[in-house]
Amino acid sequence: MKKNNAISLSLASKAPIAIVICCFGFVLLALSSAFHLTNLLLALSVGALSAVLLLAYWHGKGGHFFILGLAAPMLSILFSELPDFWALGWVINGFFCGFAILLWLFKVKNR
Repeated sequence: MKKNNAISLSLASKAPIAIVICCFGFVLLALSSAFHLTNLLLALSVGALSAVLLLAYWHGKGGHFFILGLAAPMLSILFSELPDFWALGWVINGFFCGFAILLWLFKVKNR
C-alpha cells in the first residue's frame, strides 16, 4: 500500500480555518436552539476517532482503517439523542470540529 502523507498534511494545514468555522457554527446553533452537551461530546470524540482512523489509512496502515474511518460518523448519529432538527446540527458541527481539532494537533505534532 502506498502512503499518502500529502493528503493528511494538506488537510491538517486547513484545520485552523475549519475550527474557526465550526466555532461560528456553534455560536449560530447556540442562538437558535438548546445546548446538548452529551451530543456535542459524543460528536467531538467520534470526529477525532474518524480522523485517527483516516490518518492511519493515509499513512499506509491498511484499507480497513479507511472503511472504519468513513463509518465512524454513523456512530454519532446512532447514539445521539435527537429531539429536533437543531440537535442534529450540533452533532454534525461537533463531528467536523472534532475532526479538525485532531488534524490540527497532528499538524502541531509534525512541525
